[in-house]
Amino acid sequence: MAWYDGYRAYDDDTLATLANPGLLRRAAKDVEAGKVAWAEQGADGGAESGVVAADGQRVQLDARGPQQARCDCPAPGICKHILGAALWLRALEPAASGDAAGAAVTQEAQKPTPAAPDPLAEILALDATALFKAAGVAAVRRAAAAASSAVEWRVQGGALVMDLPELGASCRWVAGAGYAGMVSEVPAAERKAVHLIAIAALRSAHGQPFAWPEGARPAPVEDTARLGDRERAFLLQVESMLQELLTGGLSHVSELTSARLLALNMSARGEGLPRLAALLRNLGGTVDLLVRRDHRAEERDAFALMARIHALCAALARAEGDLAVALRGRLRRDFDESAALELLPLGAHWWQTRGGARGLTVAFWDLAGARVLQASLARPDGSDTAFTRSGAWSANALWSGAGAAQSVCEAALRLEQPRLAEDGRLALGGATRAQPLPAWAADDPRLKEIGCGNWAELGERLRAATGLAAEPFDAVLLRPVDTRPPVLDEAQQRLDWLVQDDGGQWLRLGIPVGPEHRQRVDNLDRFTARRAPVHAVLVRIERSAASTELMPIAVLSSDAKKKLQAVSLDFTQEAARTTSLANRILRLFEARQQQRQAAPMAAPTLSARLLAPVIDVAETQAATGRMALTAPQRQRLHEALDRAGSVGLEVLSNALRAHLAAPAAVPLLKLGFLCQLLGELGELDGLPAHKKVQAA
Repeated sequence: MAWYDGYRAYDDDTLATLANPGLLRRAAKDVEAGKVAWAEQGADGGAESGVVAADGQRVQLDARGPQQARCDCPAPGICKHILGAALWLRALEPAASGDAAGAAVTQEAQKPTPAAPDPLAEILALDATALFKAAGVAAVRRAAAAASSAVEWRVQGGALVMDLPELGASCRWVAGAGYAGMVSEVPAAERKAVHLIAIAALRSAHGQPFAWPEGARPAPVEDTARLGDRERAFLLQVESMLQELLTGGLSHVSELTSARLLALNMSARGEGLPRLAALLRNLGGTVDLLVRRDHRAEERDAFALMARIHALCAALARAEGDLAVALRGRLRRDFDESAALELLPLGAHWWQTRGGARGLTVAFWDLAGARVLQASLARPDGSDTAFTRSGAWSANALWSGAGAAQSVCEAALRLEQPRLAEDGRLALGGATRAQPLPAWAADDPRLKEIGCGNWAELGERLRAATGLAAEPFDAVLLRPVDTRPPVLDEAQQRLDWLVQDDGGQWLRLGIPVGPEHRQRVDNLDRFTARRAPVHAVLVRIERSAASTELMPIAVLSSDAKKKLQAVSLDFTQEAARTTSLANRILRLFEARQQQRQAAPMAAPTLSARLLAPVIDVAETQAATGRMALTAPQRQRLHEALDRAGSVGLEVLSNALRAHLAAPAAVPLLKLGFLCQLLGELGELDGLPAHKKVQAA
């Protein structure tokens, strides 16, 4: 085998990760134009390297891969010429290697073709001692402190891709290239540690966990009810970073900020502060988009996260007892594989975050635990072009014996050796095995016991999930006794659907009208138009700095054979409505009349009217970095101060006075978090308050 055969494992996605897609396209054009060819073979006196001429430059390469290549052009890092040489070597046949090594190649060609390399087998066969030595002491300590058990993996070409959701990072092990040849977009300072974390998590998922070297893991937190000096010093470091980022202006963030946030995320995990680590990871993803000037990026989202992080740091510094334990969060996302689970599929939905992550999440009702469990098939970015909405739904298997999400949602199932975390997340793959169970009948008595049938109880759960120490949840199963036809709210650009509980209260569910939810909106409209029975509704809880939205994503209904079926609004193919345009207009008018009788359109809450001008000023300051208030901004805040005082909101009044007296990063962050909290509570106060109406 020739030394360059290993380059066949570097697919386009892996090479683009080393540099960027634009540079890769330019390199490919050079190869197509014939600008790449051998310059020398057996450079430096050996037979395991060579020199390739690429667009007038000399690129020296060896079997270690393009990361170790050297080019004589002045460009730093992986340049166009190195990428062109890698693409050319990847496509090279052994017999075309040139006269200098013709005899050796002829001998190689006569040998049997070796089996394709298996990157997963390579990782599982690694010697821990040699790996730790290659990584270095500092990286091993860093990895051991921030180690994660959450990993998703897939083989892509000649590489094994490992996604670390808790770090927001993705790494690639290239077959034959070893640990030194791993590829990722992680900043150089943290690259070795993150690569080691990925390998450790993958081995742990396959029952081969590493035994970390003596003294590599930090001493466990002896008293989780109180923070030590080291942890307090770390909190000050985070607060300093937030102030620096805010005064610099969120519209002017740089790539260095993303690297620093990743480092703080890993340090927070090492300090036993996973709740803070998760917020820092989310902030890092949002800042990443701001750096790239992505159209999905908004400074207001970054500011909301920063305000929450600042509030959490302040609360942690003062907390003791059970509150400190709750504010820390769960220290490890350990999986419980002790018992089998009997699950009823509730449906699936497709999602995409502002940070670029995308995926499909399937929800289940756990009969024994009486709760919603979720499993996600996801990618942290758009690098995997083969991962599509339709493919994730119909082609990507979730567990052995289960098939893809489309088939999983057709019947109940039993999971053996489930990897279930404390937060209700089911891990995919691994040793978990699925066994299909008979589908439920529409009159199954167990249907009366699943989900929530009283909206007042739902309101209590949502209020309990607000605040810094709460455990938020993002999905709930509702069991309505009646529904109304959905109606388009033109002013809010939302399709509203009223559902009634067993106490006669009405709850408004809504789907924003937009390209990302078009199929969901159409399917809900068509589903309700055919008057299909509704046994339960799976609702996604969408939280933002300004509001909490309840969005229907799936419905438990029944077919003509009286068998229960999960209708996923993002994926189902509901038949188009056949009624005439005149009848549809008439039905829309009647539905609006019913909607007004059942529950009048809600006016903006008092908190929303009070907070809107404050939030607007705060977000403008955060985006620009200008802490000094302009005259119009001062006037708006003074007006908000008067209104807050008139309704007795002393906490908000005090925060406004502090910022007006000395505008700076810290009072601005405090004001931002207070607006978030009041906004959440204001939205939830009206949740179960719809009036009871008589049946039509």
